[in-house]
Amino acid sequence: MIEFVSNTKFAPSNPKAEEFGEPLHLQKGHKSATTQPTYEEVSAKLSSAEQRVEALLNQYPVKQGALLEVLWIIQSELGWVPKESVRWAAKMCDCSPAHAWGVATFYTMYKHAPTGRFLLQFCQNICCHITGAEDIIQIAEKKLGIKTGETTKDNLFSIVRVECLGACGNGPVMLVNDDFATDVAGGELVMPTNVGLNEERLDKIIAWCKERAAKLKQEPKKDPLGGITGAVHGEPQSPDFAPPPPALGVKATQVDNGVSVVWKIAPEVTSLAVERKNGSKWEAIGNPGIKDKEFIDANGKAGSEYRVIATSGARVAKPSVEAKS
Repeated sequence: MIEFVSNTKFAPSNPKAEEFGEPLHLQKGHKSATTQPTYEEVSAKLSSAEQRVEALLNQYPVKQGALLEVLWIIQSELGWVPKESVRWAAKMCDCSPAHAWGVATFYTMYKHAPTGRFLLQFCQNICCHITGAEDIIQIAEKKLGIKTGETTKDNLFSIVRVECLGACGNGPVMLVNDDFATDVAGGELVMPTNVGLNEERLDKIIAWCKERAAKLKQEPKKDPLGGITGAVHGEPQSPDFAPPPPALGVKATQVDNGVSVVWKIAPEVTSLAVERKNGSKWEAIGNPGIKDKEFIDANGKAGSEYRVIATSGARVAKPSVEAKS
C-alpha cells in the first residue's frame, strides 16, 4: 500500500498532471526573473548525463525512487534546475511532471534560478540569529553591494538566507556553495569548532573566493550525489568506509546441471561475484547481475563450498557466510 500511494501517477489526460507552476524566480532568496530554456535545449544539454541516470535507475525497483538524485545530477550539469528539466526528470523516472515539480520545489537545495559562482547561504534561524546573523548578513550585503536574493554584476557572488544548517555551535554560520565556512585557514574554507562568523572572518572568506576565481576559470565539478565523505569538512574517506551489507541467505544446492547458488542482497549493491573454494583459496567463478537470484556452477559438485561478494561502487562488503553444496 505504501509503495502504491508513493508511486501514484496522474492520467496523461489530466491537465493538472502535465502542467505545473511558474518558474521559481520567486524561490526564497532569488529576486530576479530568469529566462527559462526550452525542453529541447535542456534535453540536449543533459544528453551526456543519460547514461549516468540509467545506471542510477537500475539500482531502484521503482524508478521514481531515484527522483531526488536525478534532480541533483541535473543541477550538477546545468548549475540550476530549470522548469523544463523537471519535466525531463519526470520522464526519466517514470512519474508525472506534477509530482516531480512538487518534489523539486519542496526542497530548497535545488536552485530554480541561476546564481553567482559563490552562493553565500547565511543561516537565519534562532541560534544564528541570537549570535548576530542579521548583522553579518547586512555587512555582507554592504561589502558586495547587493541585497539578499541578488547576484553581483560580475556574477561572482549571490546572497540568500536559509534555515537551520545544523551547525548551531558555530553560529552565525554560512555555506559557500556546499561547504561550511566561518573562517579561512591553510588556504581553505574551514569551520573550526565553536568559531562563528564575524566581519574579519567574512572579509577573509570573500578574499578567498576572489583569489580562487582568479586562479580557476570555473569551479571543479563535484560528485552530485555526495560520494563518501567524512563527518567534518567533507574530507575524503577510505574506500572501505561504511561498506554495504554482505549477501545474506546464501545456499548451495546440487542440481542436474551442477550446483545452484542463491542469495539475497541490499538495494545499494551494484555488482556481485560468486567464489568457489579451491583448497585453501577462494576463486571467482562468475559475476551475476544484481537482479539475478541464482547462479549455476556447471563444474560444481557435492561438497563444493561457495560464498558471494557484494560491492557498492568502490566499497566492498564482507564475504557472505560460506555455503557447502
